[in-house]
Amino acid sequence: PQSTAIVGAGPAGLATALMLVRRGWRNITIFDKLPEPNEETMNMRSYNLGLNGRGQQALQQLGALQRIKHNSLEVRGRREWGPAGTKPSSREFTDRRYLTRVLLRNNLVECLREEVVAQSNGHVSIVHNVECEGFEWRDHDNQKSINCEKPTLSLHNSESGSRWSETFDFVAGVDGAASAIRAAMVRDSQREQQQRTDEENKNIHSEEPLTTHFKRFEPCNTRVYRTIKLKLPEGWRADVNYAARGDENREILFDALPLDEETLLGAILSKPNHPKMQNLTVEKARALFDEYFPPLSSLATDEALREFAEKEDSRLPEFSYVEGALHGRKSVVLLGDAIHTVKPYFGLGVNSAFEDVAILDSALEESGGRLEEALPLYSTRRAPSAKALVEVSRSFDKDLRNPLALVSFLVPLLLDQAFHTLLPNVFERTSLGLMQDERYSFEDIVARKRTDRVLQAVVLAATTAAAAAAAAAA
Repeated sequence: PQSTAIVGAGPAGLATALMLVRRGWRNITIFDKLPEPNEETMNMRSYNLGLNGRGQQALQQLGALQRIKHNSLEVRGRREWGPAGTKPSSREFTDRRYLTRVLLRNNLVECLREEVVAQSNGHVSIVHNVECEGFEWRDHDNQKSINCEKPTLSLHNSESGSRWSETFDFVAGVDGAASAIRAAMVRDSQREQQQRTDEENKNIHSEEPLTTHFKRFEPCNTRVYRTIKLKLPEGWRADVNYAARGDENREILFDALPLDEETLLGAILSKPNHPKMQNLTVEKARALFDEYFPPLSSLATDEALREFAEKEDSRLPEFSYVEGALHGRKSVVLLGDAIHTVKPYFGLGVNSAFEDVAILDSALEESGGRLEEALPLYSTRRAPSAKALVEVSRSFDKDLRNPLALVSFLVPLLLDQAFHTLLPNVFERTSLGLMQDERYSFEDIVARKRTDRVLQAVVLAATTAAAAAAAAAA
């Protein structure tokens, strides 16, 4: 394409630009609604991201992994406390092909920006403070056209207030969970579907293409969070994920990853409007740590607690996915949170977004760069994974205060662990373990767990029948 627009300059948008540059694409413009990063704006989104095997494999394919390794830390284990600091437990991650690498989101963005600059030879420009409000298919006379293959973006500069339209040969929508590109694609699919219905009513035969559908789940088990920096005491490892449950009902949780060799960046997750998280002061924040996370309280300085108390809650995203077509005609494609949004409990948000980019790259390679073949191939391969990722992740997002939810959460995990321990060549690990294994696609995990459930039921039924027969014979 002679001109390409990427909407969104987050990690996935920059990775998309890097992939296209490596394929020889030129004249690429990245639009981002946020201001150009500086120290103040970078602190606004200061949280850690963990790159597992899925993300690292994709970044290796894009030629960006070495730079990111140089700016990240490895996590080799986990230390966890039960409610109020009880029942400490530790484990080492010895069963993973890739150890998770951790860095600030802002540092990840900066690494990818540097890689784009290094590899693009000036063929990529990033325009900040410009929001894309959607797109339409317009012809050369600027009229809406169902036959036009070039998308025209509607753009808005938040600084000047100006609005304008600009046409591109290709557009990648990497604009997050509230994607304007996705919304326009869904509307376009609905219009085309209505047109086909009208043609069928007139007995006009038309081929039915793949359409774009968006599924958003109703909010459930909503969580908010605040971050805090903690100083690592002497003797505490800097390659460990530290976690704690504040109470039996898991209404308040703590999780921290290393920021550097001396500092942890932690997050407290709670239900919205949790009484202990309201109207915080330094004293109240200290009391919160003393009550819920006593082993960690001494790691928080008064200054860190003051910053924590002054922050506003941030809300975790709710679950959603796109099914059907992840592309529009042969010139628009969706990636990242625009096609699958999950809560970041298992580190699969940014990692699966990097996988999207790698899979699009492979589709372009296999099709010889022909977009009319590559984009449907990408949709066919990635849409089922997007759905499976969200549905599996959502199955673990339960309000464990509900006894039925607790049972439905624990029983599959306990069954998987028991059967895998007894017959590892027959039964796979838990879904949580498989989701961290880059060798399995998300739809493969769903299929494998479905098979495991059938086999588990057969074994349990046979065991029960044998026990009953033995008891009757006795």
